[in-house]
Amino acid sequence: MNDDRFAARLCAGELRAVARLLTLIENGATAAEMALRATWERTGGAYVIGVTGPPGAGKSTLVDALAALAVERGHRVGVLAVDPTSPYSGGAVLGDRLRMSRAQEQGVFIRSVATRGHLGGLTATTRYLVSGLELLGLDLVLVETVGAGQGDVEVVSLADTTLVVSVPGLGDEVQTQKAGILEIGDVQVVNKGDRPGVERLVAELTMMLELSETRPEWQPPLITTTATTGDGLPELWDAMAAHRAHLGEAGLRARRLTQQREELLSQLRQHLFRAKVVQIGDTALAKAAERVLSRERDPFSAVTALLEG
Repeated sequence: MNDDRFAARLCAGELRAVARLLTLIENGATAAEMALRATWERTGGAYVIGVTGPPGAGKSTLVDALAALAVERGHRVGVLAVDPTSPYSGGAVLGDRLRMSRAQEQGVFIRSVATRGHLGGLTATTRYLVSGLELLGLDLVLVETVGAGQGDVEVVSLADTTLVVSVPGLGDEVQTQKAGILEIGDVQVVNKGDRPGVERLVAELTMMLELSETRPEWQPPLITTTATTGDGLPELWDAMAAHRAHLGEAGLRARRLTQQREELLSQLRQHLFRAKVVQIGDTALAKAAERVLSRERDPFSAVTALLEG
């Protein structure tokens, strides 16, 4: 691959080149790093909406409807749908883009990506996948997490606005999520609003939001939607716009600066870890493991000794 020619195709927003870059990023290829270095100044132009929630909440259908609505309102939209990983192929199991027919009819670029064992609801490379999509000239990217539980809150480290989607029928599970995923939502969404139990769920969530003191400067609105029919979608769009306006340019930059700092720290940890492992070497690691297994040494002092070299 000619690096300069590839970078030129990316800068021109060539669809096939961007699709190739996304594959390289997913695979952790060196060529992906080189391409991102060459095109980095052209990224950062998209507003990122994170959509998270438990399995079965209808996130894919909601993202499909939101993407189609955004196109109708003049936006250039892309979707990253994070799926569970196949234990055989390593690829995405569900392939959420298959369920996003409305968005595809509107010409929205949709990419299904696999978690590949990464925890938190996203993949290890999601941020760079968003950067790759931005080379298409998109101004809005929707990121759907894998079916998320209480601790799967990584999307908040990526999104400018985070939607937490709940659904009637979870019962007491909403309570168990109170201290986790619910608290990261900038907008709370009750989807499948045509189901029995929606009034009870709305009442429970309303009470939780009123009692929460985590972010007194912004009270997350609670919107009821039925993504299959489009009910509540205009209200949800308005709520997202209200959060964007609340952030303002200064607030948005501050949020992104915090996210970027954490991303750089994560990269530093990975590079330092790999460098130290190479420095330690397999022989020293094997000897330490033998001593710990035979109870000649505890694992804590073994790690300390390896790090001190």
